[in-house]
Amino acid sequence: METKPHARISTSKLLSDIRRASSPEQATAFHAAAQSMTLKDELYEAMSRRGLRPKDVIRACGLERSYFYHILNGVRQPSRNMTLRLCLCIGTDLNETNRLLRLADEPVLYAKVRRDALLIYAIEHHMTMEQTNQMLLERQEDPLY
Repeated sequence: METKPHARISTSKLLSDIRRASSPEQATAFHAAAQSMTLKDELYEAMSRRGLRPKDVIRACGLERSYFYHILNGVRQPSRNMTLRLCLCIGTDLNETNRLLRLADEPVLYAKVRRDALLIYAIEHHMTMEQTNQMLLERQEDPLY
């Protein structure tokens, strides 16, 4: 019943595990593990799942190498826009994007906010960072960079 914190687990599977748990600690093991994940851990996991190396993300996002490594080492906390840029370059889905935003202490994407709705659209349609930025600019919304 051990579950990795980054594993995608459905609510029904999680409920099933909780029902079968023999202790409160076992019932909340997923949550404890999820809380211990850091932004850098989650970024590495997201890149790893897609076979990306840091240099791939640096190139795709047009970042300074040292800045990205500061984020990966936990030295710097990225802004909301920078986190979104990283997510678009890595190719995260909406759940992963919101998780990374939470870990960066930034607000998650909220469908009732017009700009966020456009960003959700971009993520769901696998748009590149450049395509997303262009779409935002064309609709008089603040760009990501």
